[in-house]
Amino acid sequence: MKFLVNRAEKLPPSSPKTNLLRSLLGGTLAILVLEMLSQYTATHLIMAPFGATCVLLFAVSTSPLAQPRNVILGHFISAFVGLLFLKLFGISIFTTALAVGVAIGLMQWLRCVHPPAGANPLVILLTANQVSYDWGFLLFPVLAGSISLVMIALVVNNIKAPVKWPNYWFALIKNKS
Repeated sequence: MKFLVNRAEKLPPSSPKTNLLRSLLGGTLAILVLEMLSQYTATHLIMAPFGATCVLLFAVSTSPLAQPRNVILGHFISAFVGLLFLKLFGISIFTTALAVGVAIGLMQWLRCVHPPAGANPLVILLTANQVSYDWGFLLFPVLAGSISLVMIALVVNNIKAPVKWPNYWFALIKNKS
């Protein structure tokens, strides 16, 4: 237990009130819009990992994990892996665990790590007995929902912000440094 003793711990600095307000507004607006669009279009546009995506988009928006490329591709790739494992291998403790690991590995390899997306294979494989998943799930809610969240973040995160968001979009060209 040495790691618990004699450590000088320091919390990160408090966020400015404008950032707190932006996070409150952004998270509320993002989920409200997805819920309202879901009701209006009768198309499901929301899933649980989007709540965690909102934390990154609005509370730590400068993080690489909160950039559009990471949000959109991370959710898409992880949901694809979850569906692929469901269709090819079915549901077991091993396929569920491996699907999460493969999703993480692919996100790293493709440079689009988005931690909330790591839950997508779990959502799919743990609820497949109650929900009938097809490949359309990749479009609605995964792609449409993640793009909507990014568009809302684009507006909210740039309201009176000292630094413009995002830091990057979908840069595909490698830096030669």
